[in-house]
Amino acid sequence: MKTNLTKLEDCKVKLSVEVDADTWQEAQKKAKNKVASKVNIKGFRKGHVPAAMAEKYIRQEDVINEALRIVIDPAYAEGLRLEDVRPYDQANVNVTKLTDKELTLEFEFTHGPEVELGAVEGHSKKKEVAKVEEKEIEEDIAKRLEAAADMVTVEREAKDGDTVIIDFVGYLDGKEFDGGSAENYELVLGSHSFVPGFEEGVVGMKTDEQKDIDLTFPEQYVAELAGKAVTFKVTLHEVKEKVVHALSDEAVLDLNIRDVKTVDELKEFVKKDLLQKKVNSIEQAYLNEVIDEIVASSKVIYPSKILEDEAKAMVERTRKQVEDSGLTFQQYLDITGATEESFLEAQKGAAKNELDHYFVLDKIAFEYKLNPTNEELGAEIAKIKERYNVTDEQVKAAFGGNFDRLANDIRQNKLARFLLEKNPAIAEEEKKEEEKKPAAKKAPAKKAEPKEEGEEAPKKAPAKKKAPAKKKAEDKPE
Repeated sequence: MKTNLTKLEDCKVKLSVEVDADTWQEAQKKAKNKVASKVNIKGFRKGHVPAAMAEKYIRQEDVINEALRIVIDPAYAEGLRLEDVRPYDQANVNVTKLTDKELTLEFEFTHGPEVELGAVEGHSKKKEVAKVEEKEIEEDIAKRLEAAADMVTVEREAKDGDTVIIDFVGYLDGKEFDGGSAENYELVLGSHSFVPGFEEGVVGMKTDEQKDIDLTFPEQYVAELAGKAVTFKVTLHEVKEKVVHALSDEAVLDLNIRDVKTVDELKEFVKKDLLQKKVNSIEQAYLNEVIDEIVASSKVIYPSKILEDEAKAMVERTRKQVEDSGLTFQQYLDITGATEESFLEAQKGAAKNELDHYFVLDKIAFEYKLNPTNEELGAEIAKIKERYNVTDEQVKAAFGGNFDRLANDIRQNKLARFLLEKNPAIAEEEKKEEEKKPAAKKAPAKKAEPKEEGEEAPKKAPAKKKAPAKKKAEDKPE
C-alpha cells in the first residue's frame, strides 16, 4: 500500500492511499459473492441461486460499491498508521482512480494538534512555606461552631442574621410577574440573595405580619424587569435566630469529629487540617506555574475548528448552569450586557488557554510514557474494591460505565509527580541561604528521562487551566 500526505491550510490534509492490487481484487470477489447471495429468482431459495445464473442479475455498479465499502475503512486506518497522523473530524473520501486492478482513494480531513515541546525541566523557583497562624485556627473553629449552631424560633422583630420563612408575591403594574412568587421560602436576612431593598424591607417584621415592599429593579437586570418599579406582598410566618454555642468540650462533641473530644484536640486537629490544605494549595499553585512556563515555551498548532468547538462547549456549559439557576440564557446575557456572538467570542481566549495546556500535558504524557498501564489501572481498581467492598461492575458503574476517568486520574497523578521531580521547588528559607552562596557554574542539563512505570502517584494532579469564572447573574425571587 502506497500513501502520500499533502498538508493544506488550517491543519487540513489530503491523504492519498493506493490500495494493493491483490487487496482490491479480493475485495471485488467478496463483494460479488455478497451481491449474488441477495439475488432472488423464482424457484430458488435466496442465497442458493447458481453463480452462473445469478451473475446475469448482478449489476457491476453494486459490486464496485460493495467492494469499496469493504476496502475503505481498512485503507484509511492503514494510511493513518503509515503517515502517523491523527484525524480530528470525519474524513471526506473520493475515488481518484478505479479499474479492475487499481484503486486509489483520497481522504480529506482536519488533523489533530501538533505540539513541539519546549523545556520540560529547569523551571525551579522558590516556593512559599506553609504556616498556620493562631488567628486562622480561631477563625476556623468559629466557622465550625457557627455551622453547628442551633436555629431557635423567636417571637420578636426580624433582624439581619435571622432566617425567616415567608410567602411573597411580586406585582408589576398591578399584575403578578413570572418568577416573583414563592411560598414558605427560607431567607437569611443580610445574605443579599434577593433584589436590593427586599431583605431590608423584611427586617423589622414579626410573625404573621403582612407587608407591601416597594422597590425598583436595577437597570442591569433581565429586560422585562430592568429599572421597573414593583411591589412585593410579603407574609412572614416564622423568625429563627442562630444560637452559636461557646467553645467548650461539650460543644466540641457536637461537631462529631472522629477522635476529637476536647478543645485542645480540636485545636490540634484544625491546625493539622489547615496546614495540609495550605501545603496542597501551595504545591498545586507551584505546579500550575511550572506548567504555565512549559506551555509558554512550547508551540501548539491545532485547527480553528477545535477552538471553535471548545468555545461553543463552554457557552453550552454556561447556558446549562444559568438555566439550572432559574434564568433563561437570554436573561443572563441581558444582565451581563452581552450578546450570544460577543459571549462566544469572549470564550475563545479561555478555550485557547485550556486547549494549549491540555495538548501540551497530553504530549508530555505520551513522550515520557506516563499514560497508565493496564497493570496500574487494575491495581487502582483493586484498591477501590477492597476499600469499599464492591465488585468490578459496581466500580465501573461508579465511573460512568467505563474506567476512562479513573485512567485519567492516574495519568494526571503521574504527570504531577514527574513534573515536580523534574522541576524541584526551592523553599523560601532555602532561597535566602542560596542567595548568600557564591554562584556556581551550572552543569549541562541532562535530558529528561521517562519515569519508570508503577511508581507511586502523588496526591495532587496537575489541574487543566480553567476558564475565568463566569459572572453570575443577580439572584431574584423565584
